[in-house]
Amino acid sequence: MPIAKGRHPQRSRAAQTGSPRRDAVRRVLLAAGPLSSLLYVVATDGLAASRWEGYRRTEQMVSELFAVGSPGRDILVVFTWLYTALFVAFGVGVWNSAQGNRALRIAGGLLTAYGLWNIMGALYPLTLGDDASVPMHIFATNIQLGLMVAAMCFVAAGFHGRMRWYSILSLAASALMGMVAFMAAPGPNLVLGIGERVSIGAFLLWVAVLAVALWRSGLDEPAEERRRHSAR
Repeated sequence: MPIAKGRHPQRSRAAQTGSPRRDAVRRVLLAAGPLSSLLYVVATDGLAASRWEGYRRTEQMVSELFAVGSPGRDILVVFTWLYTALFVAFGVGVWNSAQGNRALRIAGGLLTAYGLWNIMGALYPLTLGDDASVPMHIFATNIQLGLMVAAMCFVAAGFHGRMRWYSILSLAASALMGMVAFMAAPGPNLVLGIGERVSIGAFLLWVAVLAVALWRSGLDEPAEERRRHSAR
């Protein structure tokens, strides 16, 4: 069963008159979202972690894999640019799927900005054994987290029904586990490693589900449209 139940009235009209080629491009852009999530997992806990002898996935931060001095950093430098390109494409795909839904169009813009902000994270990485690198890394990370939270909120506002509730629950899970991991830092410990990965994983999965929802059945009818139709 599709996550997004029902269709946006304006989306339906656009589907009747829009170009099949344009819709195909929109779907390709949306497919970049799940691909970016898969790439993140493979590149970090797969390739980069395997090059660091003694690295403990359940106890150490993902940020350490990106840090200057990490054995897997050379892989993740290339990954950062690929991930950025894929995620920006996904954000543009969400934007193009809005079809008059202002909340979702804003979400698409925020997701695009989230993708682009990865460049700032690459410019201000952690350096293993150097506490002076921590403040700017935290600043860059917090900006990106703010973009992520805002995007999930606007997606929740742009849908009703299952996709709205799924977005709210995903945001709650990601935020809660992120705070748990932050309090457990610097580690290494199980709360830090597992908590951070649950937080990241909730967002990565949400990206994939949003892409499927928009790919398969467009938008749910916004709440204000639903109330308007029920009043007639």
